[in-house]
Amino acid sequence: MTDLTDRKAPLDVLGAERPMDATEAAAARLEAREAAGELRARWAPGDITLRHADFLEHLHELDDGSVDLILADPPYGLGKDYGNDSDKRSGEDFLDWTYGWLEAAIPKLAPRGSLYLFCTWQYAPELFVFLKRRMLMINEIIWDRRVPSMGGSTRRFSSVHDNVGFFAVSKDYYFDLDAVRVPYDAATKKARSRRIFEGSKWLELGYNPKDLWSISRLHRQDPERVDHPTQKPLHIIERMVLASCPPGGLVLDPFMGSGTTAVACALHGRRFVGFELNAHYHALAHQRLQRLSDHVPHSSDVPSLASAG
Repeated sequence: MTDLTDRKAPLDVLGAERPMDATEAAAARLEAREAAGELRARWAPGDITLRHADFLEHLHELDDGSVDLILADPPYGLGKDYGNDSDKRSGEDFLDWTYGWLEAAIPKLAPRGSLYLFCTWQYAPELFVFLKRRMLMINEIIWDRRVPSMGGSTRRFSSVHDNVGFFAVSKDYYFDLDAVRVPYDAATKKARSRRIFEGSKWLELGYNPKDLWSISRLHRQDPERVDHPTQKPLHIIERMVLASCPPGGLVLDPFMGSGTTAVACALHGRRFVGFELNAHYHALAHQRLQRLSDHVPHSSDVPSLASAG
């Protein structure tokens, strides 16, 4: 693996060195792997399109059956402040709104397409039943946010996870486990190396990540963190994109937020179209993509970073 220790740190607006953020670091790792001959290409052809708009008003612009993956992290119905009233619904009103946008979005999926839906335990049962009547449920993934044990509720067990529903259009859905296997460390691999396991893919390439993902939430000091209250870690989104969208495929994010899914798609050669109502979050997404674009030199295969109103 190519050493990155000699790479100069980027400069801030005052000309002082600042640490790389997660987007830049990921791009640097990708660039180093290509230089070392570990990757054939940095990018696949395609576009990264960021829309400052309500996706329901523009969904008709996408052809039915054209989307390989819908990755949706919508408002949870918990009253979060996103600079608008998008999370002011609750109870049946919230469920009806969610059913409506899901009903509109599902036909856009390709025959081998999939959908990941982030949600909270308060609404997961109703939402999963709704989706199971229309799609094939593959997994319920539990994201353990690694919330530290400090106080918490005294009337119930503290909630420290998000629910993620993984659904597919058909049994022939696209899924690339090898792209997201978790490598064993050297000591574990050696301990599990027996003659009967020689040549086993799980030993050589790593193990299935399973359906419990213990990945820390983004703390305020995290270099990946931007000004968004519910930003998801890039690693989680990369896992979904790599596993469930073929190279060069199209990912739709109806609630783009600060653009983490767009970054994952740009890093891994998937096309992307995302929608965001909040102008500030849309600008953040564009800044993150521009920073990535600046960090990794353009070529004829680099996606264009389109920004439309």
